[in-house]
Amino acid sequence: MSETRLVTAAALLGLVSLLLWRGSPLVLQGVFGAITLLAAWEWAGLSRGLRGARRYLLLIALGGIMLALHALPATGASVAFALALLWWMLALGLVVRYPAVPDWLDHPVAQAIIIIVALAPAWLALTRLDQASRGLLLLCLALVWAADSGAYAVGRRFGRRKLCPQVSPGKTLEGGCGGLVAAAVAGLIGGIALGLRGRWLVALVGLTVACAAVSVVGDLAESLFKRRAGVKDSGRLLPGHGGVLDRVDALIAAAPLFALTAPLLVRG
Repeated sequence: MSETRLVTAAALLGLVSLLLWRGSPLVLQGVFGAITLLAAWEWAGLSRGLRGARRYLLLIALGGIMLALHALPATGASVAFALALLWWMLALGLVVRYPAVPDWLDHPVAQAIIIIVALAPAWLALTRLDQASRGLLLLCLALVWAADSGAYAVGRRFGRRKLCPQVSPGKTLEGGCGGLVAAAVAGLIGGIALGLRGRWLVALVGLTVACAAVSVVGDLAESLFKRRAGVKDSGRLLPGHGGVLDRVDALIAAAPLFALTAPLLVRG
């Protein structure tokens, strides 16, 4: 791992830690909102139909939808999370079928809907988790980081069989399993810290594993869009890491499922 990548990672970790420790819910909402809009900007850059003025219109539409989602009751938020999960199921199908892709994937309206459906509920999920419990928000972030780190470490050391070579040749089945185990450990530690015991703790660990699996779909889906655009990274904002979307692709996929289920387990 390059020195630049390590320095950037350390700086990001420090910033996130400070925000989680001292940031108010309103500040976190704003930070998450800014990250969401930056990710949308980069994603639009990977989509041929969303160049020029359409890119700006997408940001305006996404910002308006995020404001509307903020006012939703719990039931409405659950519908938004479920809609996002439907997209990630569809994205898995696109990844498996690649390089064959349906014609509608190149239509500007479809591209805009995909970005909004993927990003707006993810922003809502993170803000609702923070409202429910800062500990739940931290666990959501931690399980994604643990899965990513576990997959990298195990894949680098033991990786042999390719997970999805047509989209992301570097990912291996062994690495994916390592990521799931790391997420389970994060879920176990987080669940104990949150005071869960027995079947509720087991259920939370199972949820973290499921979220880690969905996070892989988010990573692979972004890789599909980057491969179609002919680029390695979604942007250059983060030295050694690429763009914002490169850092949050797994999180935006995992957050809706976690927000849909985890608060119910904690309430028991």
